[in-house]
Amino acid sequence: MIIRTLSVASAVLLVSLGFAPDSQAQERSFTEVGENLYWVQNNNHHAMVLVGTDGVILVDPIGGDFAQWVRGEIQQRFGVPVRYVAYSHHHDDHASGGAAFNDTATFVGHENMLGYLEMPPAGTALPAAAAALDANGDGQLQRGETSGDYEELFELYDDDGDGAINGAEATRGPFSDVRAPDIVFKDRMTLTVGGAEAELIHVGRMAHSNDMTAVVFPEQSVVFVVDFISLNRLPFQTMASGQLNAWLNAIRVVEALDVDIVAPSHGLLGTQEDVAAHRHYIEELRDEVAAGIARGASLTELQDEIQMAAYQDWISYNNWRTLNIEGMYRMLTQ
Repeated sequence: MIIRTLSVASAVLLVSLGFAPDSQAQERSFTEVGENLYWVQNNNHHAMVLVGTDGVILVDPIGGDFAQWVRGEIQQRFGVPVRYVAYSHHHDDHASGGAAFNDTATFVGHENMLGYLEMPPAGTALPAAAAALDANGDGQLQRGETSGDYEELFELYDDDGDGAINGAEATRGPFSDVRAPDIVFKDRMTLTVGGAEAELIHVGRMAHSNDMTAVVFPEQSVVFVVDFISLNRLPFQTMASGQLNAWLNAIRVVEALDVDIVAPSHGLLGTQEDVAAHRHYIEELRDEVAAGIARGASLTELQDEIQMAAYQDWISYNNWRTLNIEGMYRMLTQ
C-alpha cells in the first residue's frame, strides 16, 4: 500500500487528538491513497477528493473555512471544478459549508438527511437538555444561559439570528450551515465524473445517524467511513453511536466490502483487519461490561476494573477508556 502525503502545513499531522473548531484549523494536507483519490485532512477530520478528467467528487465539506480552502486547493492542484458534493451524514462538523460549491456542484445525500434538516414548527418546546439550562424560564436560551454545544455552536443553533435559541432551533440542532442535498438515494447510488466513480452505500439505521453513508471508490479499492468506525483509536468518548446491535451491523456492512484500504474521517488509515479489530473492541467491551452488570458491579467499579489492556496503544486510550465503559454501561442498562 503506497500512500503519498502532500503537506500544506509545516508538519503534517495525520491525526490530531483534539477537536478544534473549523475556524481554528491549522493542520491540513492532501494524502494520495489511490490514483486520483485523496484523503484530505482538516485537523482531526478528513474529507475525500476524487479527481476525474473534467471535475471532482468531494465527500464532506466539513465546514465553511475548510470548504473555501479545499475549493482553492482543488482548483490550484487539478484545475477542474467540484461537480458533486456527497455527504456521509448530516452532522454539521462533516456537512456544513457546502454552499461554497453552489455554483458548480450537485449535492447528494441519503434520503433520511432531509428530515434532520427540517426546522420543527414554531412553538416547539425546548428539549430536556436545553430546558435544564433555561434559568429565566422564558422557553428559550439566551447566550448567557448556554453551556456545552449550545454555547460553542450558538450562532449555528440560532438560525434566525435573534440572539436566542428557541425550542425549534434547539430541537433541530446546529445545522443551519448544512446545504440540503439536491438528490437523495435509499440504498446505493453511483456518482461518475470524468471517468472517476464513487459508490454511496447506506449502512443502515443507527442512533448516531440514520442517514449514515459509506463511500466506496472501486477503482482505487478504498472505502471512506465516518464516525461509526475509527481505526486504531477508541470510539469517541461515551460511544454516542448508541443502539449497539445496529452499530455493529453497520460495521459488518463495511467489513463485507471488497476493498484494500479503509480511510476513516477520524483515526488512521488502515485495512479491513483494522475494521474487524474495531468491532472486536466493541464486542469485548460489551461482554466485560455485561458480565460486571450481571454480578451487580457499579459503573464506577467497572471503570476501575475493566482495563481493555490489549488496546492500550490505541489513540485516546488514556482519555476515553472510562468514558467508553460509561457509554457501554448506558447502552446495556437503558
